[in-house]
Amino acid sequence: MAKLKVFLAAMAVVGTMASANLAKAATAKCGFNGDYSFFFWDPEAPVSGVGFVGVKLDPKTKCRSGIVLPGGILNCNIFDGGIYEDFIEDGSVFLESDGEGTMEIETNSSRGICGLGVNALELDISVVLGGKSVLFNSDGEEFAGSGLIPQAGYVATFTGRADKCFAGQISGCYDARFWTSDIPLVGDCTICVNGAGAVTGGSCRCHTGAEFVLNESVPSGASFEYLSEIEAGGYTLGENCQSSTGYLWFVTSSDEICGLSSFMALDFGVAQQGKEIIGACDTSPFILNNSSELNAGIVSCAFEGWLQ
Repeated sequence: MAKLKVFLAAMAVVGTMASANLAKAATAKCGFNGDYSFFFWDPEAPVSGVGFVGVKLDPKTKCRSGIVLPGGILNCNIFDGGIYEDFIEDGSVFLESDGEGTMEIETNSSRGICGLGVNALELDISVVLGGKSVLFNSDGEEFAGSGLIPQAGYVATFTGRADKCFAGQISGCYDARFWTSDIPLVGDCTICVNGAGAVTGGSCRCHTGAEFVLNESVPSGASFEYLSEIEAGGYTLGENCQSSTGYLWFVTSSDEICGLSSFMALDFGVAQQGKEIIGACDTSPFILNNSSELNAGIVSCAFEGWLQ
């Protein structure tokens, strides 16, 4: 009788453990899930942008498929000052077991994504760091999802990265590198901010090719370096995940930024729990509405920077 009681007790323990494991499996979460801020650029043209997107994968599919949630934003900036904003309304995600897959994003606007007249975009994606980061580039198929929806990646090329949304405050100095497409311009900035929405200091170094200077007296093959000291500025962040799509501007002394202007405006996202900022130049001709300060960011750049 005593042996029977021991056996029954052991079976009860095993049953409890099995129930716990089943409950744990039922509540498993997908790594690639939630809200992501992203930035992108076109290697062929002076086009770049930022945005955020929400993803919801289905654990019942072993996190291999899911949907793109409505409510995201895709902001696209073009060298000629064109700025396009599209709201994400729908989409889908499909992943292989190795984290490679596709993401389809559908928007709705009269001008289309980046003014291309097309409201869908299909991306080839690679989910890394357990879902904390996603690398992507545009898929060149003519139609999204192998269906009948024309997609922007067929007529333009995009590449970039998305990271888990961070909605907290940022503070400190970020070392950032920036580059442009189709224009001989690269550089790096140290941008210092506080938690109250102010840019407090830093510097920007820029290297340009002679063909960008547009000066007939410049010798062939020459290049130029500019060093600008950041004196002041400000930034704004939205609420919750929309804090990952902010606006930052600053004014400099010494050399003008890349020889263009003493003012610069950036659209940016916050990544890696506040350790990183990613984004693009805001190509509005002026840094603030109703202002006369020319914006050096009109060249349309992309950038990424890490907290010191």
